[in-house]
Amino acid sequence: HKNLHLVIGMVDDKETSAVLSLLPREATYYFCKPDVPRGLDQKKLAMEASRFYLHGDHYPSVNDALNAAIKNANTDDLIFVGGSTFVVAEVI
Repeated sequence: HKNLHLVIGMVDDKETSAVLSLLPREATYYFCKPDVPRGLDQKKLAMEASRFYLHGDHYPSVNDALNAAIKNANTDDLIFVGGSTFVVAEVI
């Protein structure tokens, strides 16, 4: 792939810093909140991610984040959706 786009959302009872520390800095991030009661606020996730030099915009839903990634990606780019299985479940 040429550019990497990561649609990332998590739940609020997990150790986010452990996951965020493993993610690549050379990507465009689309932080989102999964539609579950435990969903971590997208703004809070983006703020936490910035501590690891991960940057991007935040979106109130997984679909909004994915649509933004699709809009911004080129045909030779890769879009990854993850962080929580709840995020992946909303896409499939």
